[in-house]
Amino acid sequence: MHLYKTTHREKIFKGKIFDVFVDDITLPGGGTAKREIVMHHYEGVGILPVDNDGNVFLIKQYRHPLGREVIEIPAGMASPGEAPEACAVRELEEEIGYRAQKLTFITSVNNTVGVTNDKIHLYVAQDLIKTTQNLDVDEFLEVVKYSLAECEAMIASGEIIDSKTILAIYAYMLMARE
Repeated sequence: MHLYKTTHREKIFKGKIFDVFVDDITLPGGGTAKREIVMHHYEGVGILPVDNDGNVFLIKQYRHPLGREVIEIPAGMASPGEAPEACAVRELEEEIGYRAQKLTFITSVNNTVGVTNDKIHLYVAQDLIKTTQNLDVDEFLEVVKYSLAECEAMIASGEIIDSKTILAIYAYMLMARE
């Protein structure tokens, strides 16, 4: 049962990727509260590329909010009207220079559900064909390859911290066991 109601919404930021709002809401007990929310304009995709030997391609890239380089799966935002699967195909080739002959949907997840509507669709890419990397002008990343055992150790040690990457790796490991 939906017991919360938005009584007022104020847009405090309009951006290219997302807008930020402050909502006044009523609470189930009759009180009121304010909620700051980030509403993304587009959904995203994340792709776990797996080569024929079972190794995965990840990328290292600087993430400004954390002030450091992060190891993660190739990912990106869908263009207006672009289907998630088409976005996954495009992003994979742009970021690591491979095209997948087999693309398998894993799941869709919402990150940080208390603050944002951000949604990402996760895929496994297999039967990879080398093409050409085509990075955006503001994109600087390094493509790295690891075994699943190395990925699992890097997750355990805290070297891989990105949630979409952790989920994609573990989901693939579960899929591979079946």
